[in-house]
Amino acid sequence: MNGFFGRSSLGLGAVLFVMSAAGQAADPPSRANAIAAADAAAGIAAPSEPGVAVCAAMPESGKKLAGDMELAAEGHSIELQNSGMRDALIKIRHADSGRLAASFFLRQQEGLTIEGVPDGRYIMQYAFGPSLAPDCRSFTRILKANQMPEVDDMTTEVIDDEDHTEVKRSSVSYDISVSESANVKPVTIDAAAFNAE
Repeated sequence: MNGFFGRSSLGLGAVLFVMSAAGQAADPPSRANAIAAADAAAGIAAPSEPGVAVCAAMPESGKKLAGDMELAAEGHSIELQNSGMRDALIKIRHADSGRLAASFFLRQQEGLTIEGVPDGRYIMQYAFGPSLAPDCRSFTRILKANQMPEVDDMTTEVIDDEDHTEVKRSSVSYDISVSESANVKPVTIDAAAFNAE
């Protein structure tokens, strides 16, 4: 009885192994399709694009890439956290003209604090892409681009009375991600609006 059970167990094990191996052979395409479908639903696409030229020397996270903003020793601060699973480009625009004040590269799951921001009214934009283009300042293509719904009005206030002088500066903080589950709901913008200088 025990010998028979042993053989059945072994035979069943062999059958399960074959079925498992066949299942594994079929899983990668279906798993890849499921991931692709989830990415498509989230507004993102495949992480790499064969044959597309990319940045040869990736910039450091937090590096300023472009713009006319001159950061000072003292000023306002902007804190950004990339909670997404893709690298992001951050753009700060002058609210009055739409001109690019500054752009920064921010790797996935990393943070950045920009200090010494001068007085001004700014619009915050961010985008995710598969990889940086050869210019190392833009994406090969935009997968998703957003803009914060409110203008950040950064004005230095000086309170001067008989007892003391106090200088007040603004500090804003944003958590960016592909999904839009945060308290602040960003506005979707098109690639042309994000890429404009």
